[in-house]
Amino acid sequence: MALPLLMIACKGNEPTPVEPKPEDTTAVIVPDPEGTLYFTETEEQIANPERGLYVQKYYTTANLEEVASVDAINTSREISQTTLCLHSYYMADSVSGSANYMESDIAPEFLDRLDRNMDIVRQAGAKVILRFSYAYHHNTKKKPWDASPEWALRHMEQIAPYLKKHADIIFCVQAGFIGSWGEWYYTTNYPQNPAKDEGYETRWPIAEKLMEIVPEDRQICFRQPQFKMRYLRTHGMEEAPLTADEAYLPTVKARWAGHNDCFVSGEGDVGTYHNDEERAFWAKDTKYTLMGGETCKLCEYSAGENAVREMETYHWTYLCNSYHPDILKSWKASGHYETIKRRLGYRFVLDKATLTQAPKGGEVFQAEITLHNAGFAAPANKRDVELVFVSATNPKEKYIFPQTADPRFWMAGEKRIVTLSCTLNEAMHGAYKLYLNLPDPYPSLHDDPRYSIRLANENVWEPETGYNLLTTININ
Repeated sequence: MALPLLMIACKGNEPTPVEPKPEDTTAVIVPDPEGTLYFTETEEQIANPERGLYVQKYYTTANLEEVASVDAINTSREISQTTLCLHSYYMADSVSGSANYMESDIAPEFLDRLDRNMDIVRQAGAKVILRFSYAYHHNTKKKPWDASPEWALRHMEQIAPYLKKHADIIFCVQAGFIGSWGEWYYTTNYPQNPAKDEGYETRWPIAEKLMEIVPEDRQICFRQPQFKMRYLRTHGMEEAPLTADEAYLPTVKARWAGHNDCFVSGEGDVGTYHNDEERAFWAKDTKYTLMGGETCKLCEYSAGENAVREMETYHWTYLCNSYHPDILKSWKASGHYETIKRRLGYRFVLDKATLTQAPKGGEVFQAEITLHNAGFAAPANKRDVELVFVSATNPKEKYIFPQTADPRFWMAGEKRIVTLSCTLNEAMHGAYKLYLNLPDPYPSLHDDPRYSIRLANENVWEPETGYNLLTTININ
């Protein structure tokens, strides 16, 4: 038997992502071709990567030996389908204590724990949201709440090598560094809540340094939409939401995203929004940038029906699994919690597939699949797409054909027709299982099924490989 052909996608000089057009629902309905395969949607909660609930963990300068737990992460995955961790690193002696490293380098032991935690997250098959800050409070008796810009920039230099080393398991980075909780509001070393653009000038070097040290294929989440809007306005860029043509490029406009840590806690979400213009900006911008966070205050606005509506509007991808407990409890009581949990981020449902009939080795094979995204958002980070053929009689005989499709443009609430094709190896003959594989593009994670996307369909998922089974075909 001839050796299997393994086709590897090129990783250099990739073309600019282009959003495919959604299915034209106004076209004349044509009957599906003979042999079309149909798939059944599942309501199951799925532990897919880079979306869903997250578990939050605080790390301070005390007890530097404390690290993340593989068992705890695995338990969260099994019980609540959680694949994300938010690690908040506070350069303070406790969550309510005084800040350290205000005028000194970060201790090597603190950085070593960061390194170990990242390895643990990878071992557990999860990804991490990162935030670095100095104070978990705005107690006026325990100032300062943040370091000077000069020291913050120095600390960012120290952290930079670890972000580069562990880029594969970083989901996103929240801006941090400025203000209590790293939320850029209660601050000691920057003008607090200035009304004019000029008052934000001392913050921009921090934001620009983040652009430098965070891997360029990862987004940086800011606490309020005004920060991105003001930066664009004062730096010669159009103050307008991101468009499809601008999406997923290594630019400020494409990489600056959001996080709302007072979600549905009032009409302005406790200072998140100042006007309708900011709401309109995030509603459009988050179609191509990340949105997530936590709730903070139970009120009439927190009702489950409104929360679902807001998550649809602002394309929510991730949510704290523990805060605010009263709001989460109310969603469970109203029956909205499971819906929110199921729809956070992307949720790809395969509707049907039309395949080349009577395929032959050495010839072109084509699969036209129709799917829809039942989630609140599209994937934020790059994702590979592959057709995989595995011999029904010899599982070691495998052929992988990378595709050019880009799941980041499989938008929430839309149906897509995606055409996949390849030239079959001449040696291919007999029965093969045909799979759709949506793996992580990083080589370190590509073959780990925990990082592959599972379709929201019955009887397609193969947990051992991370593949989605389409059918078994015979190749002549």
